[in-house]
Amino acid sequence: MNESLYPFVNHTTYDIKALSALNRLAEASVRKEKSRRTKSLCWLLGVVGLVGGAYCYPHQNLVGSLLLLYGVILLLVAISWKNFQLRSSQRQLPRGMRECTYEFDEEEIICNTEAGITRYSYEQAFAVVSDQNWYVIFFDMSHGIILDKAGFTTGDAMSFKAFIGQHTQLPIQEF
Repeated sequence: MNESLYPFVNHTTYDIKALSALNRLAEASVRKEKSRRTKSLCWLLGVVGLVGGAYCYPHQNLVGSLLLLYGVILLLVAISWKNFQLRSSQRQLPRGMRECTYEFDEEEIICNTEAGITRYSYEQAFAVVSDQNWYVIFFDMSHGIILDKAGFTTGDAMSFKAFIGQHTQLPIQEF
């Protein structure tokens, strides 16, 4: 397609850097409460498993061992939460979606990948989040697209902020 037809065109590669930023910005904004609850529950149940396992181990070796193992696994998940989220994001990324070119016109966002073309209307946007290097447009608490601010081939990141704010009618949360 002729990129000059669109006021903004962005090319983003969904690599580890982009997926890490996507998870970090989601956890800071739209998934803040859910992430906090899940991590707290892992810590709590992990400690309960360790204490219960230590208490039961002298009397019931099997139950104590299982509780200790359960506690250790949950504490490891809580400690390595960001790595766990990153691996989960990598597994969920469909084939052919690693390289994405986004075209923004007045009515919709067009996502071109090897897998095909996906169209999003601006009304579908749930939240718009930004940091120094990235924009993220969330369509719900679990799905969104990330834009590398250095990846604009048409338009620029500063002008895009006003454009996306106007078209989504949402405030842009800065982190």
